[in-house]
Amino acid sequence: MAGLKELHRRLGSVKNTKKITYAMKLVSAAKLKKAQESVSRSGDYTRGLYQLLATLEAAQEGSDMVHPLMEKREVRRVKVLVVGGSRGLAGGYNSNLNRRIESARLEISDLHVDADIEWVLLGKKPAEYFRRMQYSYVKSYEDISEDPSRWPIDEVCRELASDYLEKRVDEVYVVYTQFRSALSVTPELEKILPLEVDRSILGDVAEGGYGPKVLFEPSPQEVFARLVPRIFTSSVRRACLNSKASEHGSRMTAMDSATKNAGELIDRLQLKYNKLRQSSITSELLDIIGGAEAIS
Repeated sequence: MAGLKELHRRLGSVKNTKKITYAMKLVSAAKLKKAQESVSRSGDYTRGLYQLLATLEAAQEGSDMVHPLMEKREVRRVKVLVVGGSRGLAGGYNSNLNRRIESARLEISDLHVDADIEWVLLGKKPAEYFRRMQYSYVKSYEDISEDPSRWPIDEVCRELASDYLEKRVDEVYVVYTQFRSALSVTPELEKILPLEVDRSILGDVAEGGYGPKVLFEPSPQEVFARLVPRIFTSSVRRACLNSKASEHGSRMTAMDSATKNAGELIDRLQLKYNKLRQSSITSELLDIIGGAEAIS
């Protein structure tokens, strides 16, 4: 009977766990849908900014316009922004990002042998990893909302741009998780300063095939000066939105797997419980029959 009671208690515990993981899966699925829409809109917006930049360059008929955020120089100091999660129960999301941090550290060190690397952390999990590994970092944003639209992205971008313009750093990278689907998320290292125009996403725009000639007011130079920082901020925001969508997708997948495993465990425990109960009932019946035969 002690075995039956223990199995019954364990069955109840696993069933409660299954309810929790199933609820977390549904919550993550709802959040993922909203996050996917944000990633899509962010990608369209960034492409629109690049198209505007290409149109602006075409309007200038090949004249060179260079923004300070595009200036390349000898690399002695590098700053890396890490965008991670603030909660667990997301499968391999946080551990994969931690491994990408280690490989990014080696890649940058190999590329710029004598450069100093500074780290800025966005999310509680990267900060916990750095403290556990006893790595130094210059700043961390750990108490952030679940909604990435409320993250201090503008503040982070202002500080990164200021460090670059005042030559306190010579290159800026971001480590984040690229979202492709709920089952396909990949940690990436991307250089965001000096800003480099990705011509591959422009199509015919870069070749001057973007409709009629455009008149820019107050002047092409003024528009260019305002456009480049906006492209930089958009790149950082896109990385943050991708990271959050990846976290929701990883958590949804992990909770779906946990729910299925709990269901399989419940089936095995229920079968074991039924067999043990049947054996107990059979043993009791044999005892009763044996006692009746002894009396008669």
